[in-house]
Amino acid sequence: MECVFVSMAIMERYMSWIRKFSESAANAFKGQVIEGLQPIDFLHFFPLWYDIWFTRVARIIRELDLESKPYGTLQDALPHPSNIRSILLKLISSYRANSSVDREDYKIVANFFARMLEEACPNDPFALTSNPYHAPEEVESIIADVKWQKADSQSARKIGQVITATGSLVHGLYNDFVTDYAWEAYGPYSVSENRSLIMRHFTDLRPNDLWSEDMLPDTREVKIYSIYEDMRWELSFLGCHTLAREGNPVEGMREYAVYADGEVVSSLGMIDDLIAKLSLKASALYGKIREMSDEELKALVMKQECYQLKRLCDMAGVDWKPTEEMMLRVKNKPLLQGVFPFGRLIESTEEYEEVFGIPAFEKEVLGDM
Repeated sequence: MECVFVSMAIMERYMSWIRKFSESAANAFKGQVIEGLQPIDFLHFFPLWYDIWFTRVARIIRELDLESKPYGTLQDALPHPSNIRSILLKLISSYRANSSVDREDYKIVANFFARMLEEACPNDPFALTSNPYHAPEEVESIIADVKWQKADSQSARKIGQVITATGSLVHGLYNDFVTDYAWEAYGPYSVSENRSLIMRHFTDLRPNDLWSEDMLPDTREVKIYSIYEDMRWELSFLGCHTLAREGNPVEGMREYAVYADGEVVSSLGMIDDLIAKLSLKASALYGKIREMSDEELKALVMKQECYQLKRLCDMAGVDWKPTEEMMLRVKNKPLLQGVFPFGRLIESTEEYEEVFGIPAFEKEVLGDM
């Protein structure tokens, strides 16, 4: 009898995270239809090959005994929290379209990434309203070390333009469904009774494994720190979905700092120069993507997806690139059809769960102990 109770407790532990995950993930889709992502129909593309990819990830988890290791020892080999959430979303939606593959691999990968999020952001692991990656003492240290500049309406608008330009570049480099790999936002962190800090982090802006040198900017990393007054922020699920729920970011910004490759971008003229350079590369990338055939786009998207876990693969001594088996699954093959309902506006968590098959994943994968 005692074993039964223990088994039920373990099952509840694994099943509980997906309910929290689902509530937050739904926020990324509420108020929109699901076919707007570019450059291809991701949700009907990933299930063609995703099982091969996460089976490789499951093998790495087993071989390195990652289930027994805490996040702190693995964080350098893993992507940002938003990116991990996105991988979980794609893993679960792929099961919706391809539930015949090894459920044990699904379970191992899903539970591993869920635990990483719970340890990385214990106060809000699935970013229902925030993305609290840093401990209070880390936030205090960052605030003390950053070279702050006083903000006014002009500089606040410039910060908005830097975010837009860098975000556009990231969309070109990584597509709409891997954006969170290189675009993360942390916070909001309370600075005082009415002031909050948002940290925006754009990483790996020079992925030479994905693009030729002429398509890449000189800048590898951009960090933007902003302190706002009398505003209420919501950072939901993905870092690029940072929303101001109350207040005006231009009027409310009090201090800011921009860093490019660790160096302070100290003047508005230097910020303008950064914006221009990043925007130019973003435009070139979009032009290149528009010229690609369907087969070239499929190969690029598969490579972008696998690249997210390159550091984990390197840690295991495994080639991160798409395998020949994965490429054969999609080469000259049509995308799936009718698995996800196009034209349907998702307006609630219940609708999100129905469309993405959350109950089936919860019962058949996480509940099958």
